[in-house]
Amino acid sequence: MSTTATDAQKRINIKPVLDWIRWAAPWVWNAMVNAVKWGWGAFLNWWNGLAGWIRNTINWFIGGALWDFFLELRRYFFGW
Repeated sequence: MSTTATDAQKRINIKPVLDWIRWAAPWVWNAMVNAVKWGWGAFLNWWNGLAGWIRNTINWFIGGALWDFFLELRRYFFGW
């Protein structure tokens, strides 16, 4: 499997997002890790359960699609 330029361009720098979550909303951390572990459906349920200000802030940081954020979290936490 090779990585193309478009794959690399889609990657989101999630470190600022994760740093912000740990600082501003630490209670979200474990739920987020578990949601990512259990898959897209669980992640969507977790996402929809967040307060609007948290979703808006994360959206502002990632500046991309929620699916791409999920994929980056999955890579970050589990290496998949």
